[in-house]
Amino acid sequence: MENISTLPDLPVYKISGSTEGRREEFVERLMAELERRSICSVFLNRTRCRNRYVVRSMAKLYDLVICDAGIDLSAEQIQIGSHEEWGQDSLVWSGADDLAIVECTDRLVGKLDELVRQTPVWGCILIGGKSSRMGRPKHLIEDENKATWLERTIDILRPLVDGLVISGAGVLPETLTDIDRLTDIPGVVGPLTGILAASRWQPTVTWLLVACDMPHITTEAVQWLLTGRRAGCWGRVPRLDGRKHCEPLFAWYDFRAAQLFEEQLSDGNLRIGGAASHPKIDNPVIPESLHYGWQNINTPEQLKTVFRTTPHLAHRSWRLQQ
Repeated sequence: MENISTLPDLPVYKISGSTEGRREEFVERLMAELERRSICSVFLNRTRCRNRYVVRSMAKLYDLVICDAGIDLSAEQIQIGSHEEWGQDSLVWSGADDLAIVECTDRLVGKLDELVRQTPVWGCILIGGKSSRMGRPKHLIEDENKATWLERTIDILRPLVDGLVISGAGVLPETLTDIDRLTDIPGVVGPLTGILAASRWQPTVTWLLVACDMPHITTEAVQWLLTGRRAGCWGRVPRLDGRKHCEPLFAWYDFRAAQLFEEQLSDGNLRIGGAASHPKIDNPVIPESLHYGWQNINTPEQLKTVFRTTPHLAHRSWRLQQ
C-alpha cells in the first residue's frame, strides 16, 4: 500500500486501540453525535481507502474524516481505552456510556473548531462587471486622494488575510500589478466564476469574497465576518436585519463550500446567492454599526446620495477616473 503522508492542515483523525469491531461501534456512535451537531463525517476503513488522494479528497468534502487503524496514515489520534493507558491529553473513548461519547465529541469538536480557525484566509476581490449603470469601471472610482476603490479594499484586507487575488477582467492601477489575477471559468459569468476560479486555484484555503463596489467595508466588518468560523459551518453569508435576502458578495466561504458552487454550475444555476440558503451556511444578522460595509453602489445617483445622507462619510468626494 502507498504510504500516506501526514495531513496536518485537514480534519483527518485515525482511530486506534481495541478490536476492529469495537472501533466500528465507536465510530457509529460518534458519527451520530456529530450529526446531531450538524457536523458531517465519513469513515474510511481499509477497503474504502487505498491511497492518500482518497483521504485528501474526502477531507475537502466533509467536516471530519475518520480512518481506521489499519490504514497507513500519520494523523491525529482517537484512542479507545483509558486515559491511564493513553495519557490525560489524549482524545480517548473509554466505552463506558453515552456520556463518554458526548465528552469525547466535545473535545473533538473543540479541536475541529481550532483547525477551522487556523485554515489560511485568502481574499478574493471581484472586478470586471459591466458597470453599465455607473458608466465606468467601479473598481477605478477614486477618492480625493486618488486612491481607487480597489486599492482601498486591498489596503483594508491585506493585514487581515494570508493572501489576495483579483478575479475578473479590467485595467488595474499600477500599484496592484504584483497581485495574482484569476481568469474566469469558461462559460461562466458573474460572481460565481470568481469563487469557482478561486476555490479551484487554492482548494484548501478559506475565502473572503468581496465585490469591488462595496467601498465602505471596514476592518471591523471583516473581523466580525471571520469571527464566526467553526466546525460544521461552510460559510457566513450575512443579511441585514429585517431582510430575507443575504449578501453573498461580502461573505466568508470555507473550502468545503466549493462543492456547493460546483453543484450549482452542474445544475446551470449561475447565481452565487444560491448557496446562501444551504443548511451548512450561516446567515447571521449584520450588526447595525456595520451596515454600511455591505452597501454596494451601482449608479452615479447612489454615489451622491450615500455621502449626502451618511454624516461620517460626507467629507469624502468620489469621482470617476478619467
